[in-house]
Amino acid sequence: MNKKSFLNIVTIVALSITIFTGCGNRTATAPVNLSDLQTDISTFAVSKNVQVVGLGEASHGAKEYHQMKAEVFKALVENNESRTFIIEGDFGGALKVDSYIHGGEGTAEDVVGEIGFNIYRTHEMASLVEWMRSYNETAEDGKDLRFYGMDIQRYDNNKEYLFSVLDTAAPTLSEKYKTAFSQLTDEARLNLSTEILNNSKADVLELLKEMDDSETDIVAISGQTAFDFARESANTIYECSETVLSNNADYNALRDKYMFEKVNWFLQHGDGSVIFINGHNGHIGKTSASGYTCLGELLTKNLGEDYCAIGTDAEDTEFNSQGSNGDFSIMEVKNRNELNSLLDKMESDFYYIDFSKVIDDVHWQKLLNGQQKLTTLNVGISGWQKFLKSFYTTNIVPSDTFNGMVVFKRVHPTTLIQ
Repeated sequence: MNKKSFLNIVTIVALSITIFTGCGNRTATAPVNLSDLQTDISTFAVSKNVQVVGLGEASHGAKEYHQMKAEVFKALVENNESRTFIIEGDFGGALKVDSYIHGGEGTAEDVVGEIGFNIYRTHEMASLVEWMRSYNETAEDGKDLRFYGMDIQRYDNNKEYLFSVLDTAAPTLSEKYKTAFSQLTDEARLNLSTEILNNSKADVLELLKEMDDSETDIVAISGQTAFDFARESANTIYECSETVLSNNADYNALRDKYMFEKVNWFLQHGDGSVIFINGHNGHIGKTSASGYTCLGELLTKNLGEDYCAIGTDAEDTEFNSQGSNGDFSIMEVKNRNELNSLLDKMESDFYYIDFSKVIDDVHWQKLLNGQQKLTTLNVGISGWQKFLKSFYTTNIVPSDTFNGMVVFKRVHPTTLIQ
């Protein structure tokens, strides 16, 4: 073997190691104070000025992230009198969950399937919904919990709620727009022609004007709350058509813009208590690592310090990955960084760090103001992608992106409802 061939082989091996292992596993070098880490989530609380608390998840298919959203919300209910839970799920579908937690028919396992994504058809989500229903059974008047959705990617349940109000309060309008929207279905939405989608947008704008003109009459029959939610259901139909029409480059920014507008809508129509929102880290973070303006960035610009963003991460992520055919399979990826390596020195499997509590600690500030490679998994990845860290990690500066983080050593797959 000549020298040139040998060097070529060495280069190839080095590149292969880089590709399959990333840039190596970083471990904590700063002697941070572990006593600053919180492991009892029941004591979690935010300052009185905060209007919205966002909890992100590094993967939708991990059990611990589903359980943590329940634990954080329960703490906010107890410690900050929060009443509203908003998920990265369909606006109209979540209204069925809200009906259930207020004594509606069915089961928790059934209604979580209405949120719009199969990733939420889990026993962990059903457990949260069942807890909210039990809480409401004994809640004082005006202190009941609400379950809402801020996403805009579905038609069916939004149409159902809209027409349930119009059938009673404005039957002529109802029949007119049932016909106009007849082709708008969840099953067909990605195959609708540009003409149909544009026509649907024009029809929604016309409906909204007619509803506004008839607001007094509709409210007299169905009430102001029903009118407001029916109107926003119609608006969601418009937003769904608009996002389907958008190209890939604009889709993410447009979707996050509409989710931001939904959160603002809930702020305007809520009771003034702290709102809890839950979605992927990429939506919740105060800055986006993906090159578009995300929900959390818009909330930060609008609310400033009144928005509190919490991210999540894990060193070892075993999760339910959804394939293009809709089926789930269990995948596992690993990503070690300075934040999750701190768990090597702890008995707990996770911790919460409030960045404001360590603002004067030079060691913590060095860690939080430097780049960290976090796991970022959406609905799923292909089998070969788990060998390339670029497909499931992203670099962020923690202090720029979140106000705090919940970090796990290991997370496991959600328990899917069959």
